[in-house]
Amino acid sequence: MAELLPLPADGADRDTLVALATAAGPAGVAVIRLSGPAAHPIAKNLSGKSALPQGQALFCALRDPATGELLDRGYVVAFYGPHSFTGEDVAELQVHGSPAGVARIIDACTRLGARQARPGEFTWRALWAGKLDLLQVEGLSDLLHARSEEQHRAALLGLDGQLSQRLAALREPLLSSLAEVEARLDFAAEPHLATLDPLPLLRQWSELGAQLLRLAETAQQGRLRLRGARVVLYGAPNAGKSTLLNALLGTDRALVDARPGTTRDTLEAALAPEGLLMTLIDTAGVRIADDPVELQGTERARREAQQADVVLWCIDGSQPLPTEVMDPQLLPGSCKPLVQIVWTKADLPVHPQLAAWPRLAEALQVAAPTEHGVDPLRKQLAVLVRGLAQGPRAEQVVVSRERHAAALREGAQALERAARALGDGEPLELVAADLRDAAYALDEITGPMTPDDVLGSIFAQFCVGK
Repeated sequence: MAELLPLPADGADRDTLVALATAAGPAGVAVIRLSGPAAHPIAKNLSGKSALPQGQALFCALRDPATGELLDRGYVVAFYGPHSFTGEDVAELQVHGSPAGVARIIDACTRLGARQARPGEFTWRALWAGKLDLLQVEGLSDLLHARSEEQHRAALLGLDGQLSQRLAALREPLLSSLAEVEARLDFAAEPHLATLDPLPLLRQWSELGAQLLRLAETAQQGRLRLRGARVVLYGAPNAGKSTLLNALLGTDRALVDARPGTTRDTLEAALAPEGLLMTLIDTAGVRIADDPVELQGTERARREAQQADVVLWCIDGSQPLPTEVMDPQLLPGSCKPLVQIVWTKADLPVHPQLAAWPRLAEALQVAAPTEHGVDPLRKQLAVLVRGLAQGPRAEQVVVSRERHAAALREGAQALERAARALGDGEPLELVAADLRDAAYALDEITGPMTPDDVLGSIFAQFCVGK
């Protein structure tokens, strides 16, 4: 997105923004949003209304003030700052969803002094006005992009400010202890401030650091809830991975052929069993090969499997067990992803070697062409992903981004440094500096101290009109 500059303190010097706030394209209703000092005057000029009461929808004919030409008939609704989403005067024009009509109205608004908003600029002004903190901004972005029920629920929790409240509760005792340390620097001559008992502070910082680390450990849960799980179909060539992908999706997404090696690259598709979003990733068959293209495919398959949340290890039950697929890094208990063995082609006679394999009992039997076992596999995927998303403690408030977890870990490390400095009798100036670093780390999450490049990355995900 274009660079978003800090807004001036004087509202009269700000630009007035205009943009389509609903989805582009033909629709029953379109909402055009105006925000800024000229929002109400522009709305009055278009609607012919001399007064715009707060929050009331007024039916009107919208006309081009320069020519008097009718642009549309609809409703105008005014909101007065600071009681609006952006914290400034806002007007919304609810009109018919004709792309041509919307374009004409926006053009009239720009001729009356507004400029077209950039992606996320309305939300940027809400952040600047203190209507949202940065965590709530990210929650709003997640809500707009939610594609599953679980994503929607998790995004609403972020927008509702639950994580912000949790961080505020952690920040309060941190600032209190910082004030206690700094008081002994600023008023060292006061008799009641001459000494400092370190034990209560050390206990408090230890507990705060532990809480920050526990919250940081929820990052995987938050990522899975908001962005879904990566589920990789892994196995030897012709193990039925692409056929299984199509069966799980209920559509012919991947090419299937009886000859091995049809899939040479990764192929992704979304699935949401029981409201849990997951990305299925079909991969090239893993085997020893001389073909450089096939070798690249094999390497990508292994890399995807090692970075997955869940691996569906596909075993063709009618063939001998392929030794080149027996990667010890993909065995349960010895790697990051959960591994579910899937016995594909279960409608064919089982090969004697496979029948003697001790781990065959762990496999889910699937015959994709006949749909046998496909629905139980979908349900098992939902169980596995839900277990990962809930985590060992089933925390409701979790962090959803790695930047959150990194800042929490940084805060815990700063508290550890402060405790070490205080325990070793270092100057209180050093202790105070470490405590300020811990507070700054939390502030980076909610917004006040967030670097500009992080802000740019966050707002780049927003659409125009939000």
